[in-house]
Amino acid sequence: MKTMNYFKSNFWLLAIFATALFVSCSNDDDDESMPLVVQFEEAPSNTLITTGVVNVITENTVRYHTIDFDSAPYTVTIVETEANIVLVDLGPAPVFADELETYVNAINKPGAVIITHNHGDHYGGAVNFTDLDFYAESTVADQLNNTADFTSMYPNNVIGVSGSQEIGGLTFTFDKVSNAETGENGYFYNEEHKIVFSGDLVYNLSHPYLREYTPNEGEDEIANWIAGLNVLKTNFSDYNHLFVGHNGSRADVATVIDENIDYLQNAQGIIKGTQTMTGGGTATTHQEVIDELQLLYPAYKDGGLFLSLPDAFFPGDSGADWF
Repeated sequence: MKTMNYFKSNFWLLAIFATALFVSCSNDDDDESMPLVVQFEEAPSNTLITTGVVNVITENTVRYHTIDFDSAPYTVTIVETEANIVLVDLGPAPVFADELETYVNAINKPGAVIITHNHGDHYGGAVNFTDLDFYAESTVADQLNNTADFTSMYPNNVIGVSGSQEIGGLTFTFDKVSNAETGENGYFYNEEHKIVFSGDLVYNLSHPYLREYTPNEGEDEIANWIAGLNVLKTNFSDYNHLFVGHNGSRADVATVIDENIDYLQNAQGIIKGTQTMTGGGTATTHQEVIDELQLLYPAYKDGGLFLSLPDAFFPGDSGADWF
């Protein structure tokens, strides 16, 4: 009888131990399945940016700040992780750069800069960030390092990237489209968070910069541009965010790329005279092209469209070489 009682007593002890072990293992499994979440500090006040609009998207381990300066608008994107920030483009100088620097200082984390392409409205704020490392796609970096306007603001060497590079704790892969919106349009992406940064290859509900379209000189830049957009659509349609050079970001990546393809096809036809304008006839002047594009896309922001007009950059400027 004593033996039986001893057995029962130990049986219950074994059962309790097994249950505790099961619960412990189950909790371990639950811990492993729980996503990592970073507790970000409160984002800087929007009031720091008086010349634009700030939008903040917070996800589990990364936070995105898009700052749209002025009416163009010129977009700067800040990618923030637990320990670092990466600034994508810097807008034009100087008034926007001062506010951008104030906003960045309020985040108060080590940083780096990525420049998408060699246009002044994307690197103009460089003078405020000379203490940071700058990166760009390798051909874009070569251009920047040999552009007097840029080097006068940023005396250090821009680090060129071919392929992938860890920047600010994230791995970015760099690529480019040549002879499109400009000579070399860099773009880059991060596979972990499914984010792509298109620079000026994609505009968000804004009229694009068409100044460098030269249909009379042989190679058709808009055709190259559309081909590049189709590559982006194939590779990144399932991505979570596309950050652009003008007017913020979009989550519906394929849709915004299709919008740009549609716009560019219309612009190409109007400029080349293969597309009849809404009121009949074909365009023969820069202003007629611009008027027609504004008619077709009435809700779009101005973007860089008016820079194609004569006198846009200086008195006597002949404008875009369209006709």
